This record gives sequence, structure tokens and C-alpha cells, in this order.
Amino acid sequence: MRIILPILSAVFLLNMIVTADLSAGDRLPLSLGGYIKEMPSLQLDNNFENPSLGNLVHNRLNFRWDITTNADLRVESRNRLIYNEMLGDFPRYEDLLGQDDGLIDMSWVWLSDNSLFGHTMIDRFYLSWRTDNWRIRTGRQRVNWGINLVSNPNDLFNVYSFFDFDYPERPGTDAIRIQHYIDGMSSLELAVSPSDNGKETVAATRMNYNYMGYDLQAIAGYYRNRLALGAGWAGNLKEAGLKGEISWFYDLEKTEGVERGNFVAAAGMDYMFPGGTFGIVEFLYNGGYARDPETAFMITQPLRADNIMFSEFAVTVSAEHSFSPVLKGGLSFMALPDIDAAFVMPNLDYSLARNFDMELVGQIFAGGERTIFEQAGHSLFLSVQYSF
Repeated sequence: MRIILPILSAVFLLNMIVTADLSAGDRLPLSLGGYIKEMPSLQLDNNFENPSLGNLVHNRLNFRWDITTNADLRVESRNRLIYNEMLGDFPRYEDLLGQDDGLIDMSWVWLSDNSLFGHTMIDRFYLSWRTDNWRIRTGRQRVNWGINLVSNPNDLFNVYSFFDFDYPERPGTDAIRIQHYIDGMSSLELAVSPSDNGKETVAATRMNYNYMGYDLQAIAGYYRNRLALGAGWAGNLKEAGLKGEISWFYDLEKTEGVERGNFVAAAGMDYMFPGGTFGIVEFLYNGGYARDPETAFMITQPLRADNIMFSEFAVTVSAEHSFSPVLKGGLSFMALPDIDAAFVMPNLDYSLARNFDMELVGQIFAGGERTIFEQAGHSLFLSVQYSF
């Protein structure tokens, strides 16, 4: 803590300096924002027994430098002090926490003491250049090709975990991204994310266009030694939103006993009810699960676009309602029928004051014998966040 407090003090001072006006009407080309969050938690096992405590101090820093009117530099990091009584039983946790799959290792575990860990990761570090019709970015960035609100088979570069609610920014990847806007309704895009292991490289093109009120996209590329073809759509069916994505992956090298090709597809609808409740229902078919049913070490660990879930099928129903301008609540339910598992996540958000927010989140994992759901247990989180 003696190290953390001076760092946080310096962050707030730098934020005040960078965001201050030089004079009336002037604006500095440098900006610094982010948030700091305090989040205690309670964990229980599958039988709602054996309680253990945890705590997270989470600070995010977002730095931007407007070099010219057409170019800018972004550097963003997440800095966390993690305590959990159960972490001492998982010797692999430090290695997993410090893992960085990018070309440059920008993840550091700077404190490791039994159940206490300190971790910093730079998940955005890119230079951007733009004109009216072109945009080029190089460096660590988020290449977001997903359309759905839960599962994104088209997101070849930055698959995220639906269960990791404390990472709204989502992961980044080291890439070069070139976008060309043909007109206001269509564009072409090329993205390449190289890897030290050439076979793990991801390179693909995407075309966007609009047809009869639907935003459509087509994707083709190389995905970790596999051919990838995909398509997605977003539009309206009367008053409801209709979204979907489908991707097909095919091994460039045959592996004995393993099917070379598989589909991953997800489709859903969303609707705003007259009373102000926003609802979502989404269906997922994950053909990659049949190829490789092994699960990740942690349930919040992102999987892959060609094996996007811990099961072959998933159905998600979610609803969110604003009770007042400062209070809203939500409930998400996911069923994974082929592994007899389910997930429930209720949440409440309350705005304490300007830039101060409080959130209460529960996570319940049920069933799934001999799957990661069996070991996930149940958790309750309370967070207070100050944004600057």
C-alpha cells in the first residue's frame, strides 16, 4: 500500500494538470481519464457453503495525445491489486495472470504473495491516422468485428468472456488495421495480428454494406492455421432488433481423428418494452466444442472464435430496467443444455453522485458435472467506482 498511494496521488495530480484549460477556449492535445474501483467479494462453493473473501482495487488509465488533427496516440492500462483467500491453492494463477499473447509482453505481475497479487497490463497502445475515407491503426488495439450482444463468432481478433463483467473495455490485440470507407453505408477493412508462432497469426478482410435497412458484413481470412469465412447481419424485424453471426473454420492441415471443419453461429433478438425494459434472447451453436471439449483454467478466461463457449449449445435471456434516473437493474440467465449447466447474474447499478457509481453483482454457476461450471461456485460483488 505504501507504493500504491503515491502512484494514485500522482495520477490524480497529472489528471488535473492535463485536463486543465490553458486559457478560455484553449484545449490541450493531451488528456488523461479513467477510473478507480474498490470491489470486495464473497465466494461460496456449489452448495453455497465454505465462504471465502476477496477484494479488488482496480484502476484504469486512458491516455490520449492528439498529435495532429488527423493523428493520435492512445495508451491505456488496467492496474489491479487482487486478494482472494482461495488463490493460494492455485500455483498456476500467477503465470496465467501475467500471460500476454501479444508480440510485445506488456503484462507484469509486480506483487505475488500467497493470496495477494498486483498486476498491470497495457491493453491499448496504438497510433491512429485518419482522413475522410481512410483510417489506419497500428499497435495494441481492439479489433471488434462482433455484432451480437452476447456471443460473437465473427470476432476473430478479440473474443471476450461474457462472465467477466469487470472488463467492459474488453481485451486488445497487437495488429495493423486499415479501413476504407467507400460511402456512408459501406466500407472495406483489412486487419493483421501477427504472432511469434506464425501459425497463430490472424489475418482477415471484412466488407460492410447496407441492404434494405440491414447492416451486412462478410469476412474471409486466416485464423490460427485455419481458413475462416463468416457473415453477419443487424437490422429490425418490426419493432425488434434482429442480429446474427455465422463463421466456418477449416483446418489447413489435417489432424487424425479430428473433423477439419466446424461452424459457430449465434442469432438473437432484442426489444424495448413500453415500460422501459430492454430484453435480449440469443441462441448459440458452438461446433468447435465437439472438436476440443477441454475448458479454460478460469471461467473468465476468453476462449477462441472457433470454440467460443464451454458447451455446444447455449441460450441466453437478459433484461435490464431503469427504475429511476439513478437506479437500474438487470438479470441475465444462460442455459447450456448439453452439459446440464446454467448461469444466473443479477445486478443493480446506483449513481451515488456525479462520477461516483455503486454496483452489486451476483454470479451463480450451477450443474455441469466434470466441467468448469462444477468448480466455479457462486460469488457476490459490491463495487464503488470513481471516474475521472
